[in-house]
Amino acid sequence: MTALTSLVCLTGGAALAANAARFPTWTARMETAGGLALVVGLAMIGVGLNGHA
Repeated sequence: MTALTSLVCLTGGAALAANAARFPTWTARMETAGGLALVVGLAMIGVGLNGHA
C-alpha cells in the first residue's frame, strides 16, 4: 500500500510541476505542491525500505 501511495505522490507531483507553466497565476502554488508531493513520495519510499542488510 505504501508503494502505491508513493507512486501516486511521485506521479502527481511530477504532473503538477510540469504543468505549472500553463497556469501563470497558479505557477508558484503548483510548483510548491508538486515539489512537496515529490518529497513526500520519496520519503514514503525511504520509510518502506528495510534498514537491515
